[in-house]
Formats: sequence, C-alpha cells, structure tokens
Amino acid sequence: MSAKMNRTALWIAAACLMGIASPVMAALDAASARAFVEKLYSHYPSKPGNRSAFDPTGKNASQVFDPGMIAAFREDTRLAHGEVGFVDSDPICQCQDDSGLKATIASATITAPNAADVVVNLEYPSDKVTIVLTLHLVPVNGAWRIYDLSAGDVKSYRDDLLKANKEAAAQHHR
Repeated sequence: MSAKMNRTALWIAAACLMGIASPVMAALDAASARAFVEKLYSHYPSKPGNRSAFDPTGKNASQVFDPGMIAAFREDTRLAHGEVGFVDSDPICQCQDDSGLKATIASATITAPNAADVVVNLEYPSDKVTIVLTLHLVPVNGAWRIYDLSAGDVKSYRDDLLKANKEAAAQHHR
C-alpha cells in the first residue's frame, strides 16, 4: 500500500471511530446529568418493607458512584468491622429515614469537559428542613456517576470519607 493509501485508510478509520464515539460524548451533557439524578431520586422515598430496596452505597453502588467512591465505601465497611463507620446514613438523601422526602433538581451544569454539578433541594416537610445538596458528577464508561457530594458545611463528602478511612486504618495499626 502506498503512503497516500495508508493516510486515506487512517482518515476513514478515524471518521468511523468518531461516528461511534460522538453519540456517547454528546450524551454527556447537562440534560443527561439531570436525567441521571432524576433516576436516582426516583427510588426515594423508599417503599416500607421493600426487601429489594435501593442501596446506593452497597449493592447499587456501581449504578450511582464512580469506582473511587465505591472503593472508599467498601473500605469504610471493612474498617468498621460490623459496626457503623463513617457512612452512617444514605448520602443521596442525606438521611437515615427518607420518609416524606421530596427531591427537586434546582440546576444541572457542565463544569468541565468531563464534569457536571447537579444541585438538588432535599425537602423533608415533616421536619421543615431543606438540604441543598450538590452532586459532582463524572463520566464512567459513558454514563454519569457521582464523584463527590457537598452540602452545607460538608465541602467534600469524598475527602471526609477518605480522611475517616485513613484515621480508622491508623487506629487499627496501633
């Protein structure tokens, strides 16, 4: 094959790959970030007695969080040795009991080429409490996943979890 034919074949292959990749890349926009979060909150409030309940830090973690957060949740569980570790509530609803929860998406914004923030107002009418939660999203295998969360004084749930795991690991080595 001549050099010109090689270049032509390379350009054709690149064009084909772009045709495959571009729908995936285009799908990761603010609307898809919003749709991901809407789907998350469709599980709340949970139905009483539902044994197959949504478990965002356990069995359903890969549908919700990026691999680093999943590893941190597993490490927290391992270090807790059957007790309650750092994760003492559901980070998605910021609660232990999601009764009455009404989640409203306030905004969805692309913050970088591979990042989005979705702000959710978590209303608990019986407690007259509204929590403003920001979900920091990243793409994982072409789908949005939560990289970090922040609400109120908690600027980075991820950083706090990693710090707690580091401290718990140090306690076990004493």
